[in-house]
Amino acid sequence: MKRVWATLFFVLLIAIISCSKGGGTATEEDPHVFTLGDTTIPLVILNTPTDNQSFANGDIIKVDGKVTDNSLYRGSIKITDDANGAIIKEQLYEIHGLESYNFTVEYKSTVTTVANYTVTIRFEDHGLNAGVSFVKVKVNP
Repeated sequence: MKRVWATLFFVLLIAIISCSKGGGTATEEDPHVFTLGDTTIPLVILNTPTDNQSFANGDIIKVDGKVTDNSLYRGSIKITDDANGAIIKEQLYEIHGLESYNFTVEYKSTVTTVANYTVTIRFEDHGLNAGVSFVKVKVNP
């Protein structure tokens, strides 16, 4: 029985590896082509906000920047409440094959007490390399 499972595992592993190499083709069920030979990490440049920037209740927190790579795939921008881990704002991206992408996300703050947030920007390329940047911001009532 162990031999059957080992053989099945080996066949499955070979199938996955052969389908995942660069130059592979996408299928209708899975349109993503992964390039495992890609080792370049996407470069995330965050213009705003700055780390430890303070905002007042009602201010707009503008997340603005640029990501570059030889073949971008997907990304996300999240604003998370540090007190409870709740996601306050989330923007997802699918940007297949682009080498450069400018992003902008805005969130109008609404607080009754001081709130500390983490802004996390994460983009992946087709080699599944991830470029990540984050800053802390504070919102005062």
